[in-house]
Amino acid sequence: MSRLFVITSIIFLTFVACQPNTSHQRPAVEDKSQDTELHRQSGITFLEGGLTHKMEKKSGITDTIFISVHKPDSAHIILESPTNTANIRIGQLFFPNGSADGPFGKVLEYRFTDTGQYYITVSENLMVGDHYNGAYQVRIINGLSK
Repeated sequence: MSRLFVITSIIFLTFVACQPNTSHQRPAVEDKSQDTELHRQSGITFLEGGLTHKMEKKSGITDTIFISVHKPDSAHIILESPTNTANIRIGQLFFPNGSADGPFGKVLEYRFTDTGQYYITVSENLMVGDHYNGAYQVRIINGLSK
């Protein structure tokens, strides 16, 4: 009986240890960017700075893009691709406190009230059958339309 228990325990522990980490915990990434003119003018930028972030989408893979909110502000976050029919969307917006909202479409209008590091996930819409592999960019436009 104890031999069976030991073997079962080893198999269980091996199975658990080999599982991928699917936790949605926010990765710890430090913003080491300089205080540039762009940061002074824009309340919201990408972690690396700037308002445009170019990416390459691989079907079935979720991309994570970090956003720094330097001061409370509103923004449009827009996904743009060479073809307007690309099956990509902003899956979720994760807040500095760990909570999340979503899914969204290709445009997210949001009023950021807290400063800190946010991040969005970009993925395919699983309700649409077409897969997308190719270039896209994420653009931030500070301020919402009236």
